[in-house]
Amino acid sequence: MQRPKLWQRLGYVLPAAALTLMLLLPASPARAAEEGTFTGTWIASGQRQVLDFIPDREIFTFRLQGHVNLTNNLGKVADFWSDCTGLWDDETGSEGRCVWRSKKGEKVFVILRGRALEEGINVTAEVIGGTGSLRDVEGIATFTWTSVFKDPDSGSLTAHTRNMEGSYRIP
Repeated sequence: MQRPKLWQRLGYVLPAAALTLMLLLPASPARAAEEGTFTGTWIASGQRQVLDFIPDREIFTFRLQGHVNLTNNLGKVADFWSDCTGLWDDETGSEGRCVWRSKKGEKVFVILRGRALEEGINVTAEVIGGTGSLRDVEGIATFTWTSVFKDPDSGSLTAHTRNMEGSYRIP
């Protein structure tokens, strides 16, 4: 009687071993996508550094920190501390980068785009990622600055909005 060749024996053993492993290992829970909308307010203050550029054209860099308070949560989070830096040009508008940090340390990364940093100006905030339970979050928000204060002597800057609204998706 001939013995089966090694590759024939492995042909029986390997599928049986794979099936046994699949049955013994726990299934990893699949994370369901989450989508939602949020509304809220944002108040931020900080400093601006004016650049001596073309006459009659104001340009400055800014660094703002403040509180984002959402009525409807972004994921499971309603309160964030914001830290933003950016460039403002009264001819081309402003662009900034923000990190919103929850009390638990989770972060949301945001890109701000808008025209002048003044009252009544609409701003778009693009949510491009996060950490922790907010990892891979994406979305869009809009708001209007309801008050802006720029002190030319000290370089301080304060801005407030009451009408932030947006939508998000966590894949």
